[in-house]
Amino acid sequence: MNTLVSELGRWSAGHGPLYQRLAERLRTLVGSGVLGTDSKLPSERDLARALEVSRTTVIAAYRLLREEGLLESARGSGTRVATAGRWVGPAVPVAVTPATKLISTSAGDAIDLSGAVIPGLDGVSDEALRLSPADIRGLAGQFDYAPLGLPALRAAIATRYTQGGLPTGPGQILVTTGGQQAIDLLFTLFGRDHGTIITENPTYAGALDAASAAGATVLGLPVDGEGLRTRALSEALDRTAARLVYVTATCHNPTAAVMSTARRHDITRLAAAAGVPVVDDTTLADLLFDADSPPPLAATTEAGTVVTVGSLSKLCWAGLRVGWIRADEHLIARLARLKVVTDLGSSHLSQLLALRLLPGLAELGVVRRRQLAERYELMADLLRDQLPGWTWERPRGGPFLWARLPHGDTGEFAQFALDHGVRVLPGNRTSPDDSFTDHLRLSFVLEPAQLRTAVARLAEAWAVFQVRRGHRPVEVVV
Repeated sequence: MNTLVSELGRWSAGHGPLYQRLAERLRTLVGSGVLGTDSKLPSERDLARALEVSRTTVIAAYRLLREEGLLESARGSGTRVATAGRWVGPAVPVAVTPATKLISTSAGDAIDLSGAVIPGLDGVSDEALRLSPADIRGLAGQFDYAPLGLPALRAAIATRYTQGGLPTGPGQILVTTGGQQAIDLLFTLFGRDHGTIITENPTYAGALDAASAAGATVLGLPVDGEGLRTRALSEALDRTAARLVYVTATCHNPTAAVMSTARRHDITRLAAAAGVPVVDDTTLADLLFDADSPPPLAATTEAGTVVTVGSLSKLCWAGLRVGWIRADEHLIARLARLKVVTDLGSSHLSQLLALRLLPGLAELGVVRRRQLAERYELMADLLRDQLPGWTWERPRGGPFLWARLPHGDTGEFAQFALDHGVRVLPGNRTSPDDSFTDHLRLSFVLEPAQLRTAVARLAEAWAVFQVRRGHRPVEVVV
């Protein structure tokens, strides 16, 4: 129910009778694959209650869609998407990552605090961004799809790992179209046929999207300030036939925790003993505020069971879409066979630009960390002033603040926030078992003026939410 309400978004905006607007939004959800053939809809009473409209509105909307042949109802089985409707096929797994906004409900002028697209190219020199006609003609003149990635870029990434204390050869690198594709390839390989993938709980929402698309079984394990709990992992490996463990050891998403050195050794030892690979997602690892990034998890073991995922999206630009996988050469070969089916090979122009950017990553990291630390302090001050009941631990780094609300379901509150012009990510969307309904993941990457406006809107939404849910609102200063 909460997922459908979230996908309906600001359905009531616009013109015409309310039931027609609801029907139009449901029609769009079917067309985009959010609702597929035989998908069951809530009862009129339940949906009316969730949307805070009269039951008559929902009844009329359902009736209109039944007349169009898009829905069908039967006594005892409720209302479902029709199996014979034109253009209706199976539902596409609902994703929560930012790109889905292109096919989801329009947020109008809403400020987006759900993603982590750092605006601008601060710290990137014009020289690093310059590709000449000769560069491009050189690529085209000796073209090969290069499904593993451009040899020069693979060598440069391998050298970067080696210089950081993790000896790596070019054969251990697969260039991907962003870190998301890297995760998707790994989950597709290991998660097929309902294979079990162990993740932290909470975890990166995009990883849960990838697991869902792969048809994997996800087992979420608890974390603390030092990372994934060792005892929980040990017990899970003993009682399940897990195929993969996915962690973010440095700058965890969404909590920003950093796995301790002792915990790193424990995790890799347990996984090696069980013969289960560990994926270490390092896409946020270079964004710690007050310390150098620890070596990747693979540096703590010689067993070769750790796979490292990296990306340039957070340090450089999310639109660059260049990531990579570092792993044993045999695994790289298997993943490359999967990647060829999806895209034949990543964009050569993007890879060439990435090759130009790699030498300046250390200096760029300094700029990004300072920028994010300053914006976190601004958002924290704003939240303390305007939403004093919300609590959080100071993040060690990264682009997110993991806030706990004093009461209420954040899935419901997210809709109130969107109605007031702010998009946020409810905590349960980061959880394999729908936990953390009292948390929000808030991004603080935007420009200061946008952050000020966003928090003021959140405060207004929170005041309305408390009244609607029967809580006495805390006095809000906006």
